[in-house]
Amino acid sequence: MPGPTRAVIASDSPTTAEAGARIAEEGGNAADIAVGAALVATMTEALMCSLSGSGFAMVAMEGKDAELIDGAHTVPGLDPTMSRSGEGLDVVDYLLPYGSGIAIKIGRGTVAVPGVPAMLETLWKRHGRLPWADLVAPSIELARSGWPASKTMSDYLARVGPGSYVRQDDCLWTYFPDGRNPAAPGSPFRLPGMEGTMEAIARDGARAVYEGEIAEAIVKEMRDHGGLISRKDLESYRAEVRRPLRLRSRGWTLELNPPPSIGGAALGVLIGWLDRAWPGETTHGERALVIARAQRTLLELRADVMESGDFDEAMARSLLEETGLLPWLPRLSSPGTTQLSVATGDGSLVSIAMSNGYDAGINIPGTGITCNNALGEPELNPGGFLALPPGSRIVSNMAPTVALADDGRRLAFGTPGASRITTALAQTWAWLAFEGLDPGDAVAAPRLHVEPAAEGGRPIARSEPGFDTSLLEPFFEVRAYDHPDMYFGGVKLVMAGADGSLMGRADLRREGAVREVG
Repeated sequence: MPGPTRAVIASDSPTTAEAGARIAEEGGNAADIAVGAALVATMTEALMCSLSGSGFAMVAMEGKDAELIDGAHTVPGLDPTMSRSGEGLDVVDYLLPYGSGIAIKIGRGTVAVPGVPAMLETLWKRHGRLPWADLVAPSIELARSGWPASKTMSDYLARVGPGSYVRQDDCLWTYFPDGRNPAAPGSPFRLPGMEGTMEAIARDGARAVYEGEIAEAIVKEMRDHGGLISRKDLESYRAEVRRPLRLRSRGWTLELNPPPSIGGAALGVLIGWLDRAWPGETTHGERALVIARAQRTLLELRADVMESGDFDEAMARSLLEETGLLPWLPRLSSPGTTQLSVATGDGSLVSIAMSNGYDAGINIPGTGITCNNALGEPELNPGGFLALPPGSRIVSNMAPTVALADDGRRLAFGTPGASRITTALAQTWAWLAFEGLDPGDAVAAPRLHVEPAAEGGRPIARSEPGFDTSLLEPFFEVRAYDHPDMYFGGVKLVMAGADGSLMGRADLRREGAVREVG
């Protein structure tokens, strides 16, 4: 058995970080640590992610080129006997009381084919060192004993209330034990049925979800109650390995999530614009105006280019070239997601992002799995509900990123936050790389997020304390928060120094936890 691995793990949940630390103590490498922690996160960070979710892993193992493992959701419907028409589908329009209110669809008809299990197994097969069962062991033990309810989950449920969960008792009573109030932060929490699910995954790998007993439970729930996922959809799923997008910024090379995800391209474009338009010795108000205008321009680029049916890898790479960035610069001058980052002493990095959307309000009976609602999120389906053909990958905002400095430093970072993912990461990068802030200060720095204008109105600029928004007021509807808020994401950042040192920072806007080994 190998000796302990020097490592640092940054995650949303202390229990997730502790699971990663345990794998490190058992001699796991960066990939092992990330997989073991991510499996635990599907339980301890319930609703933010799930075995029903989508996920991406950006991997830069020492001595190897970076690669992206794509576990995006896919559109079900490969079985022609499962009707895709509105009649008989369990789909309900719902206004989620989060932010200004988010119009989504929930129900079994909004559940897409999961990608997280295949993504994690592919990461382990390509880069892991320990036996698979050893990586699943912490999840089995926690599923059996329970764990403290996470503050992030409890706070989120307190905001949105039980409205989207009342359609299925199994889901309602899991998250709202008295039918009205969520489990309190730190109170004992379990996902009934998850122990058997994790035991099956330890024994059979991801195949348990796509072909085995868990697959049978998913298909039965969908077929009996108006869903779309069939056995053919599950059996056909594969994680994809992709070459990352690449961007140069201030002496660093950033490796970004490539299409069909749009999160990496959007992040790269936003950083590229800010890099070129960032004001030098000037006021905080002018910096805020540049950030807000860059985000407003990104909204236009997304609508005009990135969300078109033609957006592909070649277009994404051209946008990150100087000739692709420069034409947009004049315009600058006038949730459920979770994320974890791992660095080890040999310089290896893994950044994993996973999402269950806003969830469908449905559990798969007997498994502990809460379903995604990826087909019901408008921002992931710009063409409309079920506009994509069966088998298509659904776009994602997730942007797990690694950055390699010319001086030998190596960094992995990412954040949850849906549409706020790109803006949170770009601002963290600006404070770190442009302003020279310490990584912890860059993660904690105030954030600003621009949303599209309501019909006939101005774009909305939401800001945390610390931003001077006076110059924004003629151009944006400013909505100021009186405290740092989980709405603005939860960045997790780890760094391996050229001297072999390790450090990690986790955003306290969410629960946030860092664990070091060695």
